[in-house]
Amino acid sequence: MIELHVTGMSCGGCAASLQRALASQPGVTHVEVDFASATARVEGEIERAALIALVEAQGFNAS
Repeated sequence: MIELHVTGMSCGGCAASLQRALASQPGVTHVEVDFASATARVEGEIERAALIALVEAQGFNAS
């Protein structure tokens, strides 16, 4: 599992949108994005760098 700290989400809708975007990636089997803790947890066969790039493409920052 890869856990990312995500900044820039302003509401639960942002978290839901990011969750859908991450879940649509090939190799991803499970995603949990939590607005309250500003985290995204991703399971599957995908590189951390690819996840960070996707989060940033959605308008957020990740580390």
